[in-house]
Amino acid sequence: MKTFKMVVAAMVVLLLATPSSSLAANLAGAGSWDYLGEETLYSNGAESHVYASGGGDYMICRDRNVGPSGEVKVELWEYDPESYNDYVGARYLSAGECGIFRSIGGFVDGAQAEFFAKSRTSSTIHISFFD
Repeated sequence: MKTFKMVVAAMVVLLLATPSSSLAANLAGAGSWDYLGEETLYSNGAESHVYASGGGDYMICRDRNVGPSGEVKVELWEYDPESYNDYVGARYLSAGECGIFRSIGGFVDGAQAEFFAKSRTSSTIHISFFD
């Protein structure tokens, strides 16, 4: 029993030492998140490139080493070349935190949805995209 408790304690320590973006991806289930790309946004209103999704859930993670320590607002938009872009939602992300947008399948037109992020901070941030 003592060995079991030691193993569980070691796993908890390992889990707490894992970066939060990796933690969020692992909590969702092994292999369920596909890395799409990452980039740095330098100012308020800056837009990322488009990262496509087939629907389901979508995740944006903020790098812990770039930008302010407090929360910043990151918006998710769906690109529409023939009309206005569609606002999907926003997440307030602290350094090293991920935000998940659930059930975004309604934004899929054709085979996929073309998502991009918009920064709502005057500070530089670095974000990663997962589908």
